[in-house]
Amino acid sequence: MAKPDFSNSTKIELAKRAAYLCSNPDCRVTTVGPNENPTKSTSIGEAAHIYAARPNGSTPRYNLSMTDAARAEITNGIWLCTNCHRTIDNDPRKYPADLLFAWREKHETYVRSNLGKRSDKFSEKLVSEELLPFASYPAIVRRIVIDKPEGWELRLTAELLRYLNQSHFRRMRDLRDGLYTETKIQVEGWYAATWIDERLGELADLFGPIERVLNRLVESWGAPGEPGNLNEIHHNCKLFGDALARVIEHEEKVHFATLPKHFEPVQQLLKNNASSQAEKLHDIPTIIDQHLELFEQGEIGKPGKPMSAFHTIDISLPKGWSKRLSFAIDRANRIERGEKLPLDPSKPLGFFGWLGVIFWLVIIIVILV
Repeated sequence: MAKPDFSNSTKIELAKRAAYLCSNPDCRVTTVGPNENPTKSTSIGEAAHIYAARPNGSTPRYNLSMTDAARAEITNGIWLCTNCHRTIDNDPRKYPADLLFAWREKHETYVRSNLGKRSDKFSEKLVSEELLPFASYPAIVRRIVIDKPEGWELRLTAELLRYLNQSHFRRMRDLRDGLYTETKIQVEGWYAATWIDERLGELADLFGPIERVLNRLVESWGAPGEPGNLNEIHHNCKLFGDALARVIEHEEKVHFATLPKHFEPVQQLLKNNASSQAEKLHDIPTIIDQHLELFEQGEIGKPGKPMSAFHTIDISLPKGWSKRLSFAIDRANRIERGEKLPLDPSKPLGFFGWLGVIFWLVIIIVILV
């Protein structure tokens, strides 16, 4: 198992990025200086975890969804003096993770602006421009964009997919559970068959774009050993959300329509079909986190070398669904046209049904004899 503790190199890098100043904007004391011993220095600075390293009691800053590898990354750290470190840990509700992320971001901007070199001011401008599209995003997203730790492309993808799509998956569940409603559309019998064809056409077209977006997302991570494209990762994650929104739009059309009674079995078969498949994509961020943790543990790939990992998500219709749907559509259309109904092969015969079959078999046997 990977440990959530910072490595020495991560601690040193956090200190340097903070210019050895406490990152609390109301403190900013110098955390390193000369010791009375001319061969030593004194340090009162510490690398603090933003999301807690361990679940000490019920600390609100412990994030259950994070892996230990993610907890140990520089992205999850902030350089503080000993006093401020103790203060934030003693009162985690007053000092939530988002506040600490904001402290670090503000402090590094302050340090960067005071370096005084033109090249560094240019670097500050580049960072600001890079962060601009993520201004309203969670602090952890902006932190990943700034730090770009090893595997940042996948870390960023996981966090973006969580943030951008949690409302879509929530709406799918709410719709399935009947927690909201909208104005229902009345579908007349003469139009019902066309309405069903339109919904089936939508269903057929829903998951192709999702597959293509996921393929492009993987491409945006960069070739093995090469850095990814930040803007493309962001763009493709948003496209993924757009595709999920179309799934919801389709489901709402199916749910909030009133069809003639003989078409209702078709409608029931269409309900929640697309969303039940789309919900399989909900765990993609967790899957990415798990693969990254395996990489950190050395179980797949090697540090500093390209890593390949594969995961398959099966998007398919329930067994026998197409057959049941075809029968339901045929039955509804026959009723609409006033024709004789076929026997439903998916339903067992009742007592009188079997009695009729036996009766005819007896007659046939008698005739043959």
